[in-house]
Amino acid sequence: MGRRSFHRFNPTVSSPRLLAGRDVRQWVREFLEGMGEPEPQPFTPSDFQIAALNAVLERDTIVVAPTGSGKTWIAEQAIAHFLAEGRRSWYTTPLKALSNQKYDAFRELFGEENVGLLTGERRENSQAPIIVATTEVLRNLLYAASGEVAADFIVLDEAHYLADPERGVTWEEVIILAPPESRFLLLSATIANADELAGWMKELRGQEPALIWVDSKERPVPLRYGFLDKFGRPLPLKIVDLLPQKALKRLIWHSINPVDLVHRLRERNLLPAIIFLPRRRDCDEAVRMFRRYRMEEGREEREAMFAQLAQQFPRLWEHPLARYLIEAGVAPHHAGHLTAWKIAVERMLRAGLVRAVFATTTLAAGLDVPARTVVLPTLRVRDEKGERTLTALEFHQMTGRAGRRGKDKVGFVLVIPRHPRDFERAKELAESEPEDLRSAFRVQYYQVLNLLATMGYEDALTVLDKSFAVYQMARRSHRRARTARQELRTEFKRRASLLQELGYLDENWHPTIIGEWGLLIRHERSLFIVEAVRQGLMDTLSPEELAGWAAAFTTERSPRYPVARVNLEPLWWLVYELEELEEKHKLEPSRFSDEFEGEHFSDANRRAAAVFRWAEGKWDWNMLVERSGSDEGDLQRLILQAAEVLRQLEELPLPVALRAKMARLSLLRDPVTDVWRPTENE
Repeated sequence: MGRRSFHRFNPTVSSPRLLAGRDVRQWVREFLEGMGEPEPQPFTPSDFQIAALNAVLERDTIVVAPTGSGKTWIAEQAIAHFLAEGRRSWYTTPLKALSNQKYDAFRELFGEENVGLLTGERRENSQAPIIVATTEVLRNLLYAASGEVAADFIVLDEAHYLADPERGVTWEEVIILAPPESRFLLLSATIANADELAGWMKELRGQEPALIWVDSKERPVPLRYGFLDKFGRPLPLKIVDLLPQKALKRLIWHSINPVDLVHRLRERNLLPAIIFLPRRRDCDEAVRMFRRYRMEEGREEREAMFAQLAQQFPRLWEHPLARYLIEAGVAPHHAGHLTAWKIAVERMLRAGLVRAVFATTTLAAGLDVPARTVVLPTLRVRDEKGERTLTALEFHQMTGRAGRRGKDKVGFVLVIPRHPRDFERAKELAESEPEDLRSAFRVQYYQVLNLLATMGYEDALTVLDKSFAVYQMARRSHRRARTARQELRTEFKRRASLLQELGYLDENWHPTIIGEWGLLIRHERSLFIVEAVRQGLMDTLSPEELAGWAAAFTTERSPRYPVARVNLEPLWWLVYELEELEEKHKLEPSRFSDEFEGEHFSDANRRAAAVFRWAEGKWDWNMLVERSGSDEGDLQRLILQAAEVLRQLEELPLPVALRAKMARLSLLRDPVTDVWRPTENE
């Protein structure tokens, strides 16, 4: 991969005068030179797009190209080709929001009758020749159909998710399980070791994929990296090497006022902007700072479009920040908001009606919502392990949102320095390449059951040998490959042995009747769910209580407060027993029991209580949000994930199936289903 680099800037004055007003103005002019909107041009595919399209019609293809360069066009043209030939295409994404977005776009492009959607919560037109789905859905179908699912063409969008610690195994399973005659198109802006990925696919599928790689500097809208000093002056990042430490200290921000920041950007014609902040609360509070701010330019258009969107999503008018969006043209965007709000912000930003969006990094994860400028007030991020510096991958995903094709001649990335070391840190990130993908392959119970249901014990073990993890180790040393292969096989054997002891597998390693139930529950906590069914723990639960239990099995963020008492004690004992059994078989315990600590104040109980209350139907949405202390978006996802567990329970040939359906349907009402309506077959 090519490295990002900066052209050397030769100052016309000596070092002591580097911060003279004349020189600063010169740097600002150079940094902003050539900005603005390009002349309208008819769309002409670039060379890499044509090359990629020609390649994918012949063989598997991997495309690594900068954000906004037109990777989706390749997929659309290839889908049109396969549609004309009467062949079936799957477009998979890592996020339900992305799937919903592509579903809407493809229906306009290919006709509603030709496009279906399959995610955990939605099933629309599932027999269509073009299916948009989350990657997990396709993986599940490939297991269930023993690889015989109709998938002539498979697009894996955001293919770098293959390295995701929690979900990356799904991408590998799809590539391993897909029929040999399927054609793959992998799309990503950030795969540094694409050649290694291509080598694995060649070894696995027998033909070398085409690798179309576009240098990061060859964006259709070039990026300029800079910083905004405390006086609001946008300066090129390259001058950092020319300034002494003392001078840099005079340029840092000690505090940031969001209104002042947007005003500074507006003065320099750097709007619309996406301003990334580390926490959801920061985004909402930043927008509330605009309570006395009005942006008359475009106000009528914003109100008209908002009113139009509110016809589809009536609750938009109730959003506490709606007036800021209309009056000031600013909005927050993060996972704590309902889907309808995020869609409204995205559409208005795409239409050029939002001047500034304050977002967490979730906006960077593949959504096609660019802006002229991306602003990074911090280069730190918080995760479950604490605070750390952004990775190169995260940095380039966020900054890749800068520069709108057809609307900007240049995209701008502005760091706001809060400490002298931020200058060097920003420069290193701007020049860096994303980290190499590393396989996240691991063995799970549903995987063991599915493999043993479709092939013999020894053949199932060979599937593990096909993983990207083993291939990567083999490239480093044969001894490492043997170690990786042995570790995966050992874990497989231990999980299979545990399942055999519980009665899911017979003495020949074939699934028993109980094992067949396990094949129907495709969830990371499938063992706990099936065991709860098998031991009759759900037999006496009402539909509302069953909905609460389903929520306890999910891994979504828990509300802050319990709003009901749901008796999960039988489930806790079951989890404790199963984790003891895992320890007996020398498996790392699942740690599910950690979520039951604190009795009815535990994470599992708070999830169960909130969903139980919603299933009861006695509280309206606002009351549930307020009393549970949950963000709307978190509560929406929790309920939808509980509904997905219930949907899988419906597939069991057992009495619990009917109550599971009743429970699921009690959950699916506005605003949980704010962007879709359940159909009769759901």
